[in-house]
Amino acid sequence: MKLFRVLLTTAIILLILQAETPLRVFALRVTKSCSGCRLKGVRIQNADLTGADLSNADLRWAKLDSVNLNHANLQGANLRHARLHNVTTKGTNFCEATLMDAVKGYCNQP
Repeated sequence: MKLFRVLLTTAIILLILQAETPLRVFALRVTKSCSGCRLKGVRIQNADLTGADLSNADLRWAKLDSVNLNHANLQGANLRHARLHNVTTKGTNFCEATLMDAVKGYCNQP
């Protein structure tokens, strides 16, 4: 019985942690602020994140498709292995950001 409780508690905690990321993405779309957020592996599509604060955010393995990041702050963000397709980045701050192995060939800089 004790083992069942431990397994059930573990499963509930894992579900809560997985549900946290979509809530952060929703909050990011609304507030345009997610400094230091853990957004590893998220998929963000068709979003206007102009001027968003994603400084020090963990965006490893993230997939951004048709996202406007003009004038956004990604200083210190980790974008390792991120995929940026049809992403606009005019005036975006990438200082100290990690872009190793990120695919950014489809970025638009008007």
